[in-house]
Amino acid sequence: MAEFPESLGFDNVLLNTLKELLIVLGIGLLLGLEREHTKMRKAHVRLFAGVRTFPIVGMAGYLSLFLASKFGVWIFVAAFLGTVSLIALAYYRTQTTDTGTTTEFTLMITFILGGLIFAKFYHISVTVAVLVTVLLTLKIELHKAVSSLSESDILSIIKFVIITALVLPVLANRDFGPYGAFNFYKIWLIVAIFVSLNFVAYFLSKYLDQRKSVILTGILGGFASSTATAWFFSHQSRHLPKEGRVQSAAIILASSIMFPRLLVWLLLLNMSLFMELWLPVLSFGALGLTAGYFISKKHQPTQTKIRHEIGNPINFREGLLFAGVYIVIQLLIGYAEEHFGSEGIYIASGISGITDIDAITISMANYSKTPDTQPIAATAILIAAFANTLMKYLFCLLFGNAILRKYTSLAFVPLFLIGLIYIVVVGN
Repeated sequence: MAEFPESLGFDNVLLNTLKELLIVLGIGLLLGLEREHTKMRKAHVRLFAGVRTFPIVGMAGYLSLFLASKFGVWIFVAAFLGTVSLIALAYYRTQTTDTGTTTEFTLMITFILGGLIFAKFYHISVTVAVLVTVLLTLKIELHKAVSSLSESDILSIIKFVIITALVLPVLANRDFGPYGAFNFYKIWLIVAIFVSLNFVAYFLSKYLDQRKSVILTGILGGFASSTATAWFFSHQSRHLPKEGRVQSAAIILASSIMFPRLLVWLLLLNMSLFMELWLPVLSFGALGLTAGYFISKKHQPTQTKIRHEIGNPINFREGLLFAGVYIVIQLLIGYAEEHFGSEGIYIASGISGITDIDAITISMANYSKTPDTQPIAATAILIAAFANTLMKYLFCLLFGNAILRKYTSLAFVPLFLIGLIYIVVVGN
C-alpha cells in the first residue's frame, strides 16, 4: 500500500526538494526579519535588504548549486560573485557616514547557506543562521560588553582562543608511557576544558550585577571551584561572629553544583557511564541545592558585602597543575588496578577526591570502556565526590564560626549518610 504522500502523487525526490526549499525560506525569513526590524527601529539607517531580499538570496544560492551539480561548479562561483557585486553596488548607493557592513555580509552568508542546504548540510546551516541572528540581535549588548573590556581581558580572550582552538587540533591523540597515562591531546583537552570553565565563570561574575548576592556567589563559585568557595566563606565567617547562615548557604550551594558539574565530564567523555550515574548524582545535587535554598531563605540582609571574584580569567597555571594531577591519578589508578584490583581503585579515588573531583572523574571515564569496569568506575566517582565534599565540610568545622558549623552540618551530615547508604547498597 502506497504511503500517504505517494498516494497524492508526490515522490521522495519532490518531497525532499520541498523540505529543503522550506528550510532555505525559513533561514532567509529569520535573517530578513531581524534586518527589517533593525531598519524599522532606526529610521536614519538605510538597509537595502529586508524580509523579502534575504529569502530570495538564499534561494539563489540553492538554485545556483543545483545548476552547478548539473553543468559545473563555475555556475555557483559566478552566481556568488554576481551576488557580491550587486551587494557592493547597493552598499555604494546607500552608504552614509554611519553605514556598517553587517547586512552585506549577512546576505553573503545567506547565499552560502542556501547552497549548503542543497548539499544536505541541514544542521550546520540552521545552526549558523541562528547564531548569526543572535549576534545581530545582541548588537547593543555586545558593544556594551566590549566597551567594558580591559586590556587584560582582551589578552585573556586571545589566549583562550589560542589554547582551545589553535593548539588542541594539532596535537597527536596517542597513548604512551606507563599504563598509557600520557596522551598529548587528552592532556591538553583537559587543560582547555578547565580553562574554558574558568573563562566562562570569570565573565559571568564580571557582567552579572547579581554576583554581589550571596546565593549567586555560591553558585558561581561552585562552577569555578567549590573547594575554594568553601575555604573563602569559612574564613570569612570567623571575622563575622554574628553571621554564618548565608555563608553556609553559599558553601552548600557551591558544593551541590559539583555533583551536576561532574556529569558534564561524563557527558563529554563517556555516555554509558553518564547514563548510569545521572540519576543518583542529580539527586544528591538536588538535595544539597534544596538544603542551601531553605537555609538562606529566612536570611536577613546585613550591611556586609560578600564578594568572591575570580581574578584570573585564564588561570593557565592551575590548568597545567590540574593536568599534572590528572596524569598522577592515571598512574595511581593503573598501579592500583594492577596490584590491588577494584579495591585499589576505590582507595585511589578517595585519596584523589580529597583535593579534586574533576580529574578522577575524567580518569574513570577513560578507564570505564567495558561493561565489567563500568560499575567500578561509577562507585569510584561517587567515593571521590563524597571525599571532596568531606574536605569542604572539614573546612567549615575547622575554620568557620559556630553558626556556620551548625548550618553546614544540617546539610552535609544527612547528605553523607544518604551517599554512604547508596554506595554500600548499590555499589556492591
